[in-house]
Amino acid sequence: MSNLVARIVTAVLLGGAVVYGALHLPLLVMGGAFALILFGAALEWAALAGFRSLAARLGYALLTVGLALIAVFTLRGTGQPLSGLLLAGCLWWCVASVWIVHYQLRESPKPGDRMPLAVMGWFALVPALVALLTLLERGPPLLLALFALVWGADVFAYFGGKTFGKRRLASRVSPGKTWEGLLSAMLGTQLLAFAGAGLLASQPVSAVLALAAVTLLASVVGDLTESLLKRLRGVKDSGALLPGHGGLLDRIDSLLAAAPVFTLGLILMEQP
Repeated sequence: MSNLVARIVTAVLLGGAVVYGALHLPLLVMGGAFALILFGAALEWAALAGFRSLAARLGYALLTVGLALIAVFTLRGTGQPLSGLLLAGCLWWCVASVWIVHYQLRESPKPGDRMPLAVMGWFALVPALVALLTLLERGPPLLLALFALVWGADVFAYFGGKTFGKRRLASRVSPGKTWEGLLSAMLGTQLLAFAGAGLLASQPVSAVLALAAVTLLASVVGDLTESLLKRLRGVKDSGALLPGHGGLLDRIDSLLAAAPVFTLGLILMEQP
């Protein structure tokens, strides 16, 4: 089976499972599934950060998911909003974008110590799980809208880049990505957002399109950040769990950044 066929089959199966689960499974079951996925992603992040022993990786993954769940239930119990956690995640991805640009220009910095990379993982993974659980509680439409944007961006960027790609987006970080692929993803997701603007009928279409654009840019930063981590570690994939994709992080790197941006954007749009 070719890599492209394996990639498509894996994506269809995973996408179908997420859609079915969001529509038909109990909230607690889907929340547990998201926590389990983030646990696997945290294991891979720990490996990229330089944790060599399985015990250390398991401890890091358990702590990461535990921090997210404790934060959600603690804040919910006090009636405090989760916006602060989501904002922390968004700010981290802003920092990551600066890191990507600086690395592209000067091929630095190259953090080698495990703890800075571990902390980066908490800022990437914890707000993402919080965002997904928040959207899940709000119901399937908005959760599936996020996935549609992220999946759509991936498809549009892949085929747009293959067809028109000439100018590399970040050659030192991820040589396969192109500006033409990014433009294709932007145009495609804007069409998706326009078609689905009815989900936010109380908001002007321009606001929905703006949220989709920012979410798309965040997804690109998430993808490039994981690519940079793999380049620093000298590996092609974060794992080998998913045929055609590599590891869990390879499949959800865009979602990690897009989820808190999308969810915080929704919360801010709803405020008077």
